[in-house]
Amino acid sequence: EERRDIYQKAWNAGGGFRFGFGTFCDTFTDPLANEAAASFIRSKIAKIVNDPETAKKLTPYDLYARRPLCDNGYYATYNRKNVSLVDIKATPIVEITPMGIKTSDGIEHKVDLLIFATGFDAVDGNYKRLDIRGRNGISIKDHWKDGPTSYLGVTTAGFPNMFMVLGPNGPFSNLPPAIELEIDWSIELIRYAKQSGLDIIEPTRAAENLWTVTCKEIAAQTLFSSPDSWIFGANIPGKPRTVMFFLVGFSAF
Repeated sequence: EERRDIYQKAWNAGGGFRFGFGTFCDTFTDPLANEAAASFIRSKIAKIVNDPETAKKLTPYDLYARRPLCDNGYYATYNRKNVSLVDIKATPIVEITPMGIKTSDGIEHKVDLLIFATGFDAVDGNYKRLDIRGRNGISIKDHWKDGPTSYLGVTTAGFPNMFMVLGPNGPFSNLPPAIELEIDWSIELIRYAKQSGLDIIEPTRAAENLWTVTCKEIAAQTLFSSPDSWIFGANIPGKPRTVMFFLVGFSAF
């Protein structure tokens, strides 16, 4: 009963990662503790959504290793007569028609407006879209072809005087504090280099490799590594599946 009360407070506060970081410390490391949180979330969705099949589609993952949607009225939306949910994993999109979207079951879903929101290439995607080049003309895309690496999520070997904000293997946390920390740290580092008469700021490959190994070792001890998700870049076809964050949070970082 006490555990459910704690989960209920987390749900009332907006859900999301509060179930992992604001309830019990073993939620993301112990399968039984994780299932307790996941079961609570499933029960809340089942109570809100009237149609059992729709509720089931909204809870497709047994493991709580992603960010559940906060209950700001989203789930109740599916009780409206003009709202339906289509599982495109079961019936993939095959065609965009003049009237809407056709899925593999032959159904044409008529729409007034089509919003492109099918996913995103998190963390390193936007950096690789730019033609950023480091030493010997190597591109950041080639540098990260086997997966993104960095030192503390801010710098990367072979790219002198390049500072990133929310780069790969930075803290897995609320983003505004992380942004402030990384910017302040970068400013202090640049100020120190200027005062010391240094022209180049660049991590060694050894330091970058050690930080990457540290992030991987931490990830291996958590349940985040179990499902395929954007946290490991698994939502992008052909992208190497690898750790993208320092997964023990802002304070430890």
